[in-house]
Amino acid sequence: MKAQLIKIGFLPLLHTVFCIATTLSSGQAKSTECKATLFDASWPSTSQWNSLNESLSGRLLRPLPPASACHPSYLDFSNDTCAEITAAWTNFTFHQNNPISTAWNNMNNDSCIPDSSAPCTGLGYPVYVVNASSADDIKVAVDFARENNIRVNVKASGHDYLKRTSSPFSLSIWTRYMVGQYEFHDRFKPEGCSTTINTTAVTAGAGSYVSDIYHQLNLRNQTVVDGMGKEVTIGGYLTGGGHSPLSHVYGLGADQVYEIETVTPTGEIVKANECQNADLFWAVRGGGGGTFGVLTKVTVRTFPASPIALYDFKLQAAPNSTVYWDIMGHLLAQLPDLSAANVSAFTYLYPNITPSESGGPVASFEGVFALPEPTSSSSLEDLLTPIWRYVNETYPNQTVTQVKSTVYPNLYSLFLDFADDSAAGVDKVVGSWLLPPDTLTDDAFTDALISFLGNSGGRLYMVSGRGVWNAQPRGGSDAVNPAWRKALVHAVTSQDWTPLNTTQQAAAEDGVNKVQTEALRQLVPESGAYLNEAYWNEPDFQRAFWGSNYERLLQIKKSVDPDDVFWCHVCVGSEGWEMIGDSLCRSR
Repeated sequence: MKAQLIKIGFLPLLHTVFCIATTLSSGQAKSTECKATLFDASWPSTSQWNSLNESLSGRLLRPLPPASACHPSYLDFSNDTCAEITAAWTNFTFHQNNPISTAWNNMNNDSCIPDSSAPCTGLGYPVYVVNASSADDIKVAVDFARENNIRVNVKASGHDYLKRTSSPFSLSIWTRYMVGQYEFHDRFKPEGCSTTINTTAVTAGAGSYVSDIYHQLNLRNQTVVDGMGKEVTIGGYLTGGGHSPLSHVYGLGADQVYEIETVTPTGEIVKANECQNADLFWAVRGGGGGTFGVLTKVTVRTFPASPIALYDFKLQAAPNSTVYWDIMGHLLAQLPDLSAANVSAFTYLYPNITPSESGGPVASFEGVFALPEPTSSSSLEDLLTPIWRYVNETYPNQTVTQVKSTVYPNLYSLFLDFADDSAAGVDKVVGSWLLPPDTLTDDAFTDALISFLGNSGGRLYMVSGRGVWNAQPRGGSDAVNPAWRKALVHAVTSQDWTPLNTTQQAAAEDGVNKVQTEALRQLVPESGAYLNEAYWNEPDFQRAFWGSNYERLLQIKKSVDPDDVFWCHVCVGSEGWEMIGDSLCRSR
């Protein structure tokens, strides 16, 4: 796809943001160094941007806000186009294919949604976008931003909960079309190494999607440790750690990486592995994206595709009833033993929900259990049947249960049935915490769980276990949150609200952060959160996301990016800067 330079339409300037002096508590002022904005004299001229576009073979975009066609103040206003945008807004594909839109409205501060009665401004989005097709494109963009003191933004699919993929007054590097480029290896020798790794592997463009990677490997009867979200890209997945239905066997996604290619903040295109650029290799695997550079390619271990048994159990009981909580306490206490038997689980708990089909409120539970390489077609069912028998015998006529037992030929076929189908284009906030196995049998766990689930419910993903605890990533370690090496369950909750409704937003934010997630923080304060699915403004994020790894990560950040070319919210090194209005300025 060859992108063209798009002339911007009428951009209403709702407010002007300037870099100004900040006042210290002593009353004295200090000068503040800020990244250039559209309103600064240092902002590149039109001729400079045109020259950049020429050097990129026409791949520089200046896009309008994603829903501008719904707003009469924009030149592309069209009722027909607006209707198409509105119909597509809840589909991830729309936001993936738009150079600046993100999956959730509030990540752009509701800057431009398909509602003609709402404001629409481009000030919440990047000003220019490089539709990158190669590492060379990215190098040109990084060099231009560094030389002109412009904020750099990185977007792949826009599937991000932490406000890292859309930045005001920035030059955005869009890796949406850096997909495929697959190389399949029977064995792999990292560049600069004398040792050959004797396993199969795949090299892929960092913008490649989970769904396509599974598909391509399935053609070769292989699979990979990857996620369950079709729109997630491998680069963002791995830099955050990456859990999978196979993690309890093989480890996290980051633990499978053999080599990366990346464009550094100084504009170098480098390979990093256990033999060269080893610090950068360590940091990228779990240290977060958007701060150490821009991934262009990754090489990860693959595995033979094999059958996987699945047991899908659904239960309904009276809402918030003693029966429901007694059953939940019993079920969740079985998870450590199930993990020891090689089972992973995705469980969904909603203590007070009104089913969409009909009827009044109920307490709902669904457990999707998976067993790789079952020894027989009934192996998983044999493990779980005693649990459900106990429930039905102990609480006769008090629950409604539904069970489905299946053996899939491989993970890809399971993925096709169970991939995440949640909607995009909403306002959403999430929170998460990692739970060690002994937490599930702690006397205080039920009370903490009730607070964590609240009225919105939540999910407990048993995606850790021996494979994560005993992982041996290349080079001996990686930057994955050490809390993963002790956790069994990744607990995650979320709340939505009506766009631009500040009352609902405050209630959702406080509910997720100060009540729900806080209940688990208090229960296991020494643990942490999963970087890719966490509260966007996580308190003490350095410790929560990286624990004892943070100091080393910060030193590597300072080494590879001494001028802070890259900055993103709650990323490594972000504490040195702050947002003043829409401007990014040094805080110390």
